[in-house]
Amino acid sequence: MAIAIFVLFWLVLGLGLFIVAMSGGPSGARERIASQSRRTRRLTAVGFALALVVLGVGIPVAVIAEVEDRDSIPSANIPHLTDAQQEGRELFGQRCRNCHTLAAANASAQVGPNLDQLRPNEELVLDAIQKGRARGNGQMAANLVEDEDAEAVASFVAAAVGQAPKPAEGEQGSGDSQ
Repeated sequence: MAIAIFVLFWLVLGLGLFIVAMSGGPSGARERIASQSRRTRRLTAVGFALALVVLGVGIPVAVIAEVEDRDSIPSANIPHLTDAQQEGRELFGQRCRNCHTLAAANASAQVGPNLDQLRPNEELVLDAIQKGRARGNGQMAANLVEDEDAEAVASFVAAAVGQAPKPAEGEQGSGDSQ
C-alpha cells in the first residue's frame, strides 16, 4: 500500500510538471489559469489544496499507523506474530541476543550457536532454555527465562527460523499417535 501511494505521489507530481511545461513554463501556466473563469480557478485551487492535504498529511499518518500496528517482521519473512511470540521477541532481545545470532531479532552475537543456521524447532529451544547447554566455547545457563516466558521465547525462535509451531494441547499434530 505504501509503495502504491509513493508511486502515485511521484506520478501526480510528474504529470503536474509536464502540464506546466506544455503550457509554456510557469508564466504560460499562470496565463492559462488567469484566462479561465473564476469557477475553474476556484476548483483548481480547491483541488490543489485537497491534494496537498492528502499527500502531505494523510499519507504520512497512514504509513505511521500501519507501521505501529505491525505484528510481523518483513525482513525475516515472518508474516504474523502472536502476542506470546511478540513477548518472546522482547525477552529474546533482553536475555539471548548477547550470545546468539537471529536475524528476526536483529541479534548478531558470536558466542552461542547461530539460530538462523541451526533452525531449531520449538521443543529443542525450550529444552535448551530449561536444561542449559555447553558447546566448548562457553555454557548457556539453565532457566534464563522460565514458564510462559520460556515458551514464548521458544515459540518466537521457532517462528523466526521457519519451523512449524507445536500443536496446542488437545490437538494432534501430523503423524502423532496417542
